[in-house]
Amino acid sequence: MGGKVENSDETDGSDLESDDSSQGGLVSADEDAAPVYVLLICFMTIFQGYAMVGNPSHALKEQLGITGEEQSAAFQDAVAFFQITKLLMRVCQIAFLVVVKPAGIVYLAYGVMFVALMIPALCIYGAGMTDLWLVQLSYGLGGVAVGLFEGTFLSVISPLGKNTKTFVIMGAPLGFFINNTILATFNYIGMPDVVYYYFTAACLPGAMWIFHHNKPTATKQAKNGYEAFVYSLKHCGEWLPKMIPWFMAKFVGNFVLEDGFPLLFNTFNTHRVPFPGGPDSTGTIPFALYTAWYWFPMMAAGDTISRRVPKFLSLEDPKNCYAYLTFAFLLCVGGESLTALLIPLVTGLATFIANFGNGFIYGLSAKYIDQFIEEEHRYAAYNLWCLAGDVGGYAGGSSLAVKVAHHVCGDRHYEHVCAIKKHMTALPSALNATIKNE
Repeated sequence: MGGKVENSDETDGSDLESDDSSQGGLVSADEDAAPVYVLLICFMTIFQGYAMVGNPSHALKEQLGITGEEQSAAFQDAVAFFQITKLLMRVCQIAFLVVVKPAGIVYLAYGVMFVALMIPALCIYGAGMTDLWLVQLSYGLGGVAVGLFEGTFLSVISPLGKNTKTFVIMGAPLGFFINNTILATFNYIGMPDVVYYYFTAACLPGAMWIFHHNKPTATKQAKNGYEAFVYSLKHCGEWLPKMIPWFMAKFVGNFVLEDGFPLLFNTFNTHRVPFPGGPDSTGTIPFALYTAWYWFPMMAAGDTISRRVPKFLSLEDPKNCYAYLTFAFLLCVGGESLTALLIPLVTGLATFIANFGNGFIYGLSAKYIDQFIEEEHRYAAYNLWCLAGDVGGYAGGSSLAVKVAHHVCGDRHYEHVCAIKKHMTALPSALNATIKNE
């Protein structure tokens, strides 16, 4: 399971040579090679950090005493800083590549994520600080880490073949599952909120070690990643037009993924949820159990299962590609729309459907890029594809999500669904000042 790959001494007709991290797939992959299963842990761990936008952010919101639509919008914009920095880092990392190879970028991402996790753990939970800029800093660094990591990691492992990649990408929803189901269950029975951050931070060194010992190796020194990216841009006519539909699909998929969390938290906005009845039902269960045992498992199941489906589909016919993308788009939009019913049971089914569409887009895109984008251009293709997703993610995870929730609720307000809360009159002064400055 070491995953070591010896790359050939020749390239695909370009003057770019392979390096120890496959620089965007510049090496020939053995498409039928056995998957390196353990690399899923590397992908999963960084997405445990990404899961800060889920249950940990909700717990952090309560820790800071955030209430009301205006304050919630300010907090959500601070959390959405994750998406802004993730987006910017897709581009800015090219500067790092002048001196750092892609494998080094992966190591750097793990380090940045560690710092991002320790800020709320030490400053907000540990020292009792309430400044909203700490949320922006923490989530901003988390976005930097994922922005550095995702596209680069996928290109780095390209030489290990499609079997490894189609398995590894399931680590993303599994990372969310660990935080939002397993840890959330422990949280419900007494685990302190701060453990969300300490646990994920403790997992990062092990993930780095696994990556170090299982990443592909090469026999020749490569040009740096900056040169490879510029090379792809100079030859963008060979690959960029083919990627445009996949950029659009990635935007939609990430929008529904990121919008799902704040939409959930701002519609089912009390500590209990009517279940299995409608919004006016008198039978309720704890919100923490609803999310941990139903909503998040449904989300993770949809996103995980769908990422494996493309492995069994043929993309040889372009008509099939567009048909699959259209189907995924309809799943995303249709699933998201079902949340407007405000029925908790249906909302779980809705997140399964929407995230099945998102995961389907992810798996299809990865397969398409490896099958139809020339090896020397995959690094650029993956990172620009992720960039398109970041734009959608920011749109779905910002204060716009609070407005969407407000629109979904309309004039429908119940005791436990779309409940109208009174504004707290004694918010921490530092937080009040920060919100006023936003």
